[in-house]
Amino acid sequence: MNEKVYWKMRDGNLISVDDMDINHLRNVLKIVLKNRQTVIKQIVKSKRPSFVLHGDMATQFNSSQHDTDEYDESLLNL
Repeated sequence: MNEKVYWKMRDGNLISVDDMDINHLRNVLKIVLKNRQTVIKQIVKSKRPSFVLHGDMATQFNSSQHDTDEYDESLLNL
């Protein structure tokens, strides 16, 4: 990988990832992992249906399906 990759610091300055010391790299990784979990939770929350069922057939069909809170975590591996 010959292209330079930059990290934008809190103060707005850009720093090359290649020039970071090990402690800075650890902190960046922690931020990335924390933000990833937040994004996954937002995706799962936004995928939940927001509709109203009308009629007995619709209600019966819906209750026969899997729980809406369950999801396949393998689909969320970004």
